[in-house]
Amino acid sequence: MNATATPEVTTSEVKARAQRGVLILAARTLASQGLRVVSALVLSHLLFPDDYGLFGIVSYAATLGAYLGDVGLSAALVRQPHEPTPEETSTIFWGHQALTAVLATLVVVLAPRLVQGYALGTQALPMIYVTAGGMFFFSLRIIPLMTLERRLAFTAIARAELIENLAQVLTTLGMAVLGCGAWALVGGGVARGAVGLLCIWQASPWRPQLMFHGAIIRRLLSFGLAYQLPPLLAAFVAGWVPLVVGRVLGKDAVGLVNWAWALASTPMLLSGILTRVAFPAYCRLQDDPAGFADYLRTSLRRLSAALCLLIPLAVLAVPVAVPLFFGERWVPAVPLAQWFSMECIMFTLVGLLVTAQNAGGRPWERLAVTLGVGVSKWGLGTWLIHRFGLAGVGPLGSIVSMGELAVTAWLVTRLNPALRGLVMEVVEPVVTVGLLLLGVLLATPYLVREGMWAQGFVGVALFAVLFLLRERLPGPLPLVAELRTIIELVRTRLRARVG
Repeated sequence: MNATATPEVTTSEVKARAQRGVLILAARTLASQGLRVVSALVLSHLLFPDDYGLFGIVSYAATLGAYLGDVGLSAALVRQPHEPTPEETSTIFWGHQALTAVLATLVVVLAPRLVQGYALGTQALPMIYVTAGGMFFFSLRIIPLMTLERRLAFTAIARAELIENLAQVLTTLGMAVLGCGAWALVGGGVARGAVGLLCIWQASPWRPQLMFHGAIIRRLLSFGLAYQLPPLLAAFVAGWVPLVVGRVLGKDAVGLVNWAWALASTPMLLSGILTRVAFPAYCRLQDDPAGFADYLRTSLRRLSAALCLLIPLAVLAVPVAVPLFFGERWVPAVPLAQWFSMECIMFTLVGLLVTAQNAGGRPWERLAVTLGVGVSKWGLGTWLIHRFGLAGVGPLGSIVSMGELAVTAWLVTRLNPALRGLVMEVVEPVVTVGLLLLGVLLATPYLVREGMWAQGFVGVALFAVLFLLRERLPGPLPLVAELRTIIELVRTRLRARVG
């Protein structure tokens, strides 16, 4: 198939390119986050929980279809040792479009049953049709985006994603101002998909050809399915919110859960950056076990240091910030946002570990963990909702995610002997900092009985003192020193760029 060898790249060059990619995508993320903050502040006064709930239930079908439409074949191309040939990329491209067409048709056929079963109203049906058509915005960009990622061309990717985020924010805000309700969220998603598709195709040199070989699909399908089944299963797991919460507590509760998750999931943007950069980098380090282990440990230490210091401060600020900036209608979502914030720490660390698993050729192990997470969330989650109502949603994620983090770290240590001891390095900061935060949240109301602002200031001060005391203990992983390393790295990169 005219396969060509991958250009020789040393371990240090891979790390340098990956670090540049992280910084470039981080800059894009900061800009996108600014847009996201402005959008959230405005939309919180224009939309209501039932708007977010309706959109969450409607969009779930299309989201699940997008996962089904990508069977991991593009990731298999990234991981293979030789450069993808035109026959390979074109075959995968047309295969994606055919599968997406089948899935979009299936969503359209089943849409009336979903609308009737959850009493979503007349406007929900056309929403589902529009979101089903939007699945092609995802499938059409998979191969062009894969080409850019394999070349570690993250500058072009960051530019395209910033433009698509801007298109989404402007469209959503414009439609919300016009009183479109949940349609504003649908319209923003469609605008983002269309604009992002155009930008990615303009940046990527790849173009499809009229070629399709079934043998290529069969050869790549083994790794592709193993790679894609865990996120697909995770999408099914996430369905317990719109499906179970929506059925038991109604779409207003789904809206509060989705809004709280959107507010708390800011670190997930960092997770997306790291995993996108790390996967091609880890794949190129497969023949260097020591370099692979060192790069993974360094990434996890720095990520833990940033998250375990910043996220608890955000948790303490949520009770003050939500009613102040977003309005009283979102106060019931405060406990959810606090729990979800802690869950995001573990979710982000798991994402990096999973990337190492996939690059090491063990995606089937991830599938087993994801299956266990799914059974736990659907079983325990259903019981908690019936027993405690909306208050049971938050603790569920943290309980399950802690187990997922420990098991995933243990599985990653089996990739090579240089990763021994990784479980303690990953789990210890999350556990100790989480316990400190829990103690602060329980103690603050007794120290300051009135005034949310006063409780917030006292909580932050108390957490800072306890955090610094933790740093002086001989056992825990030092986080402040790692933060200094991160800051110095960023400064060095900025000085080099200016120079």
